[in-house]
Amino acid sequence: MATQSRSDQKAQSILSAACRCLSEKGYAATTISEIAAEAGVSRGLLHYYFKNKEELMAKALRAAGKDMFQLFDEAFAQSESADDLAARLTRTLRTLTGSDHTYMNLTLECWAAARESPLVAKEMENLYFRVRNSFGERLAEAKERGIISPPIPLDGLAVFLLGSSDGLFAQFYFQPELVNDEAVWEAVETSMRVLLGDGT
Repeated sequence: MATQSRSDQKAQSILSAACRCLSEKGYAATTISEIAAEAGVSRGLLHYYFKNKEELMAKALRAAGKDMFQLFDEAFAQSESADDLAARLTRTLRTLTGSDHTYMNLTLECWAAARESPLVAKEMENLYFRVRNSFGERLAEAKERGIISPPIPLDGLAVFLLGSSDGLFAQFYFQPELVNDEAVWEAVETSMRVLLGDGT
């Protein structure tokens, strides 16, 4: 049991290093040797856990996605009104695009890598499917609780919210100064408030 735990920790350490390297330098510019060095392991040990950079990219995105899911789940669970939910969702987006923008950068890198890698493309497809479903379920729960009353169908709203976040990621990547523009975040929160309704 202890051996299995150490093995899991080593794999997680490599994944965390891959997330950092791929986010900072990009898929094309990052080498397996750099990821191994960042994780403090040999290339041989890295390949014991992960076949190649393509597999590392896919699994790094999955690992980053888990953190993203947790943030959004907490925003929905802790909200008591549409205004509250709009504010919490906006803060979550700010977290994902702030000083630690690993998830944002990995998502953008995966868009490019998916054109060449069926494995990464499949992981992206699965991630989008899970996010849309999760958003749809959380929105339905919030509507049932009476805290939101969206003027559009929930499935469409889930797709729109996901697409909006991707659009922000792309703009922030090319114009990082927008991340700290309060007018942008005010517009995001106000738009969410309108889309969510007030549940009354």
